[in-house]
Amino acid sequence: MENKKIAKQMVDFNKAAFESGYNTIFMLQEQSAKALDNMLQQNPWLPAQTKSFMNEWMNIYKKVINNFKEAVDQNYSRMEEYIQNYSRMEEYIASEGETPKTKTKK
Repeated sequence: MENKKIAKQMVDFNKAAFESGYNTIFMLQEQSAKALDNMLQQNPWLPAQTKSFMNEWMNIYKKVINNFKEAVDQNYSRMEEYIQNYSRMEEYIASEGETPKTKTKK
């Protein structure tokens, strides 16, 4: 039971650290997008094709970072589910009066 608690704390800590880092990167990206948009609007000498290319590049970046976040969130959910299922298995084994068998060297 203690192992489950430690594993859950480790997953929660790593998830919180990832969320913090992701939010920092997301805010930085939003500020960069605003600065780029202002620069593009204030420079009439830039061709329209260059402006559309830069806007498309920022949109692709946003999409990729959101897809990455979704993948990480899914994997954290899977890990939490695994820990919970392992705990249920330990409880079931304990209720049956059995102990998990381990291999011993002879």
